[in-house]
Amino acid sequence: MRKAPGAALALGAAGFAYYHAQVPTSQLYGATICRNRDARGLIALTYDDGPNPRYTESLLSLLERHGAHATFFLIGKWTEREPALAREVQAAGHAIGNHTFTHPTLALCSGDRVQEELRRCAAAVEEAGLSFSKVDGAALMRPPWGRRRPGTLRAIRAAGYVAVIWSVTGWDWRKRETADSIAKHCDKAKDGDVILLHDGTHTEPAGDRAASLGATEKILERFTAQGYRFVTVPELMAGGAAA
Repeated sequence: MRKAPGAALALGAAGFAYYHAQVPTSQLYGATICRNRDARGLIALTYDDGPNPRYTESLLSLLERHGAHATFFLIGKWTEREPALAREVQAAGHAIGNHTFTHPTLALCSGDRVQEELRRCAAAVEEAGLSFSKVDGAALMRPPWGRRRPGTLRAIRAAGYVAVIWSVTGWDWRKRETADSIAKHCDKAKDGDVILLHDGTHTEPAGDRAASLGATEKILERFTAQGYRFVTVPELMAGGAAA
């Protein structure tokens, strides 16, 4: 039986809405930072869901050995638990951004809830003696899972933030992924790309990110050998006009 025209249109509209709420590089619902093709020879590594007492320090040591800087999107509830570790991240020269307090799907939240999540995470970061990194005066934040809708982005901008999504993902949250497979997913990165990885998990404060750590070492070695430098998101955006 063929679908009625109205049902087919509704299904198509739902698919269209989901696509642009979920696909990292879509700009239909509002401008976000996802890459900067004018930033020749530069790549931005980004890490979500920390700080993580099991893996973040090891990641910082690895980045330091390779002369690399990254951007860490901190969860507020974990920053409350690990303020000293959050301070280590910024003291090592890395950028930090807001990843909400509890990691909800912001596309399903009201504008007030979006701003409350941002406010509570900011309070935890400020209590640790830190401040978020900025691009053109707007503080960095990343919506959990990258999910957003027009109202989400309006609330984010009204709170003084710019949404940072990504252009390359390592898929390191999937349980079957290994350090090798995560690194391979990132092989397609090129000038100005933003890579998504994780140093923590939103479900537990010290989640297992051994594969992400191993993948990071492979990514650093591979791309450094090709002449790339790893920089923070603000440094990436300063490399030229945004894509």
